[in-house]
Amino acid sequence: MSIEVTGGCKCRLVRYSGERAKADMFRCHCRDCQQLTGTGHSEMMPLEAATFSIGDAVKIFELIAGSGRSTYSGFCPKCGSQLTRRSEVNNDSVYVHAGSLDDPEDYAPTKSIYVSSAPTWDDVVNESTD
Repeated sequence: MSIEVTGGCKCRLVRYSGERAKADMFRCHCRDCQQLTGTGHSEMMPLEAATFSIGDAVKIFELIAGSGRSTYSGFCPKCGSQLTRRSEVNNDSVYVHAGSLDDPEDYAPTKSIYVSSAPTWDDVVNESTD
């Protein structure tokens, strides 16, 4: 059974939709996520890339991750809301920021990743990996 997810930015210029992927929802503590969100981590929900659609107004920022591969961060050009992350490594999923979901209660992280980069003041979800 597929679960349809919708969301968008604060000003509602950019909207997205897609089906929830079977992969875990997670809290990412990498430095890229810290700097992109302005906090200690990002809250990410994976959606199936094949079902994902997003408005044309979205802007994409490409950066090189610690792995040396490109990652892509989608944001609203008007209000600046962070919306998506995508990587060359796992290109069958698009990760949406939980705060951008129409119903953020649909988000329930089961693990943290890159916990070695987590600031001491930031909480890590119980099941941790790096």
